[in-house]
Amino acid sequence: MTTSEILSVCSLIVFSMSLALSIWNFSYNLRSSRVTQTGRLHEAWWSKEMMETRNVVFGMCRSLAKDDTSADDLIAYYLRPLTTPEPAGRAAFAKLLGFFSNVEICLESGVLDERLTCRLFSEAHYADYYPLIAKVRTAILQDTGDRGMPHWLQMTIDLEKRFRRHGMKTR
Repeated sequence: MTTSEILSVCSLIVFSMSLALSIWNFSYNLRSSRVTQTGRLHEAWWSKEMMETRNVVFGMCRSLAKDDTSADDLIAYYLRPLTTPEPAGRAAFAKLLGFFSNVEICLESGVLDERLTCRLFSEAHYADYYPLIAKVRTAILQDTGDRGMPHWLQMTIDLEKRFRRHGMKTR
């Protein structure tokens, strides 16, 4: 081998190693960013404001467990929001659904670490609210029929599918 060939091979090796390390660094930083964002989301979940919201909605879930008709006012509101008075707890329910819809949007776009997010939120939290969400969703779907499903409902279905792929069991 000539000196120029040796230099060419060495340059190629250095370039390949540099490229491989750059790709590894990018992957590592992307993963680290996703984990950091997931941690921030979990912090938001435990904020005082979200705890108050969750307590209101969990109270609605408890009522639903005792009386299957306790969600009827909420369902009626979602079916006819312009003519039905807003029931107690509707704002908290909407906020909780908004939170979980945002989780799905962030997971779908790759902003969050999917495995970690599913472990933090699926059975540990979402499953607690699933009976109420499912009851409202079922009633809306029965009423709307072929006219289509609201986008936020589709996001709950997509999130549930994602959670089930990661092992969530619903009651």
